Amino acid sequence: MKKYMLLLFDKEDAYKEMSPEDYQREIEAHGRWIEELGEHFDSGEALELPAKNVRGEEKVVTDGPFLEAKELVGGFYIINAESMEHAAELSKGCPVFRMGGSIEVREIMAM
Repeated sequence: MKKYMLLLFDKEDAYKEMSPEDYQREIEAHGRWIEELGEHFDSGEALELPAKNVRGEEKVVTDGPFLEAKELVGGFYIINAESMEHAAELSKGCPVFRMGGSIEVREIMAM
């Protein structure tokens, strides 16, 4: 099997007005999905909102994420799948879609 990264994009304001109980339910939904993935799950993490962006040959550092972004990278999963299509199919169970988010599926380059 190959490894694929699922980049989770959340709506910018998806979690702003969420109660602690709703937030906990969302975390539990991710835990259940990880159990459903079984051997396909490799790893994953949620990401904090503050970010730095380093660009160009001068390596200029700016605060991020970009202000014009309507969706932010909220986390990632690494999964094992037979193909890109299989990885995309597996991603459909991720709870990120319940909050209006989306997922970008990328194959991890073997090095």
